Amino acid sequence: MIPRILWLVYGYILVFLTGGTILMTLFVAPALFVHLGTIKAGEAVGALFPGYFHLLFTGLLVEVLLLLILSKLSRRPTKALLATFSIGLLLSGLLAFYLGPRASSLKALHDALPADTALMSAFAAAHRESFMANLVILIGLLGATLSLLSRTVEYPAPSPALTPEKRPPTDRPEEHRAG
Repeated sequence: MIPRILWLVYGYILVFLTGGTILMTLFVAPALFVHLGTIKAGEAVGALFPGYFHLLFTGLLVEVLLLLILSKLSRRPTKALLATFSIGLLLSGLLAFYLGPRASSLKALHDALPADTALMSAFAAAHRESFMANLVILIGLLGATLSLLSRTVEYPAPSPALTPEKRPPTDRPEEHRAG
């Protein structure tokens, strides 16, 4: 019973992380740049994405811990999932604690010294690295979600046709006396 509950929690967190990553990466950030313009959208993204990166890291940490527990309690294979989520955890930690803060500080320096092309180039590189790490995590989450969904679809086994000779036994005494 406990492994089943843990698998359900794992699935819910996985779907939440995948949906949140899709939302932030494919909808929120592009919509901000379209509607607010580059400068204001950059400020909004700079305010939203550090929290998103930390939430992503926390969610992946919980998933890795759940998979570690499930590797001891469940018969389902978890080694490939554990390896994949561990890589995602490392990437999200890199995003939350190194790439994201580095890009933010380079952006702040560039805003203070807009004529410095070296700062702009460094910021662009940090932004590209953050985007690529986030994209790899998104692809991994989509793969894990699709894998989970494909395993949860179970088709019922066909029931054998019951003939009078193959009726299941019953506990009613009147049927035992009649036959």
